[in-house]
Amino acid sequence: MHKSLDLLGHVGEGAQTLTELATASGLPKSTAHRLAAVLVDHGFLRVAGHRYYLGYRLMELGELAKRQVRLPALARRHMEATASATYETLHLGELVGTDIIYLEKIEGARGLQMRSRIGLASHAATTAMGKAIIAFQPEARWGDYLRDDPPRTPHTITSPAAFTAELVATRARGFAFDREENELGICCVAAPVWDSAGQAVAAVSISGAVVYIPPERLEGLAQEVVACAAAISHELGGAGRG
Repeated sequence: MHKSLDLLGHVGEGAQTLTELATASGLPKSTAHRLAAVLVDHGFLRVAGHRYYLGYRLMELGELAKRQVRLPALARRHMEATASATYETLHLGELVGTDIIYLEKIEGARGLQMRSRIGLASHAATTAMGKAIIAFQPEARWGDYLRDDPPRTPHTITSPAAFTAELVATRARGFAFDREENELGICCVAAPVWDSAGQAVAAVSISGAVVYIPPERLEGLAQEVVACAAAISHELGGAGRG
């Protein structure tokens, strides 16, 4: 792995031909060629003629990294205000593949210990944040997010038809629920965060124990999380649903 990363660095520093890469890395040409071919296949390098250039995948990852650094800073004060008003825990997450990645967590006043933590990856289809983003992806892609994993809880949605119905309802109302689907005893409501291009780039959720958030309160918290998501969207130049 480190040899492949070294090759990326050498291309970034100006080595473009196979001979230049082999010389800069100290690798045999055959090894340099094999590693470069793998990087090309994965989009980290591109080749034109006999020269190598940094690939577009690196640009995508760079934008993702910038957003992951920027988003929590922009969102934090809005999340803190909502956590203070509701006494519940706030999460900020981003969809990466079929996972939701937790970018920020503001603890509520309950002292409740949840499995979530910054940097954790959870199956997006089982989370309110994941569903809040997936619902605004092209419908043809919805089925791609429902993995063939063992149910996380007895409440986890596993049926494609039920999952589709859940996303249709989420898109119509503008927010998503997790009714003990990801973690027993925990329910959540989440709303998407929009960027200036009208894309749902993240989601924010309010989470808590079912003893504190019975079904009727979960419905009521929807407006709180929608308002929080709207405030974060405003920070990104987003105006709402695309």
